[in-house]
Amino acid sequence: MITEFVQTYKNQIGGKYDARNRIRAGQKGPQRMELSGGARIKMGFYKLYSDLDQMKASQEYSDMVIERAIAMHEGDSIPGFTSVDVFYYLLQPQLEKLREPAIDCLNDCYLQLEQLCAQIIDRVFMRFPPIRPVVMDIIVQIL
Repeated sequence: MITEFVQTYKNQIGGKYDARNRIRAGQKGPQRMELSGGARIKMGFYKLYSDLDQMKASQEYSDMVIERAIAMHEGDSIPGFTSVDVFYYLLQPQLEKLREPAIDCLNDCYLQLEQLCAQIIDRVFMRFPPIRPVVMDIIVQIL
């Protein structure tokens, strides 16, 4: 049963065809038009990246602000070679803007994985209901 769970989970994440899912659905035609777990997770990442395309990290910085940052962090570096600290100084506020959307994407991904596990556990361990919560607790700890 564990092997069946792992194989079904891998197939769902990878978007592979699984004949057992079709038989369980009891449909003769194509399986219902539902995305696999991996496809739903991938869509979350595409949404995150499409939102990032609209954000331009340098749009808030004028040439004067960049020159001032270079002057502030110049130190004893070789003339003509800007310090890496300037890059960090200018980029850190922009990265902070990405933190919340990235955490939201991560949480959505986690929820998708947990829901997928619950669906597979219900189907694979159907004959042994007392084992379901135990297996689900182990999976949640792993996730």
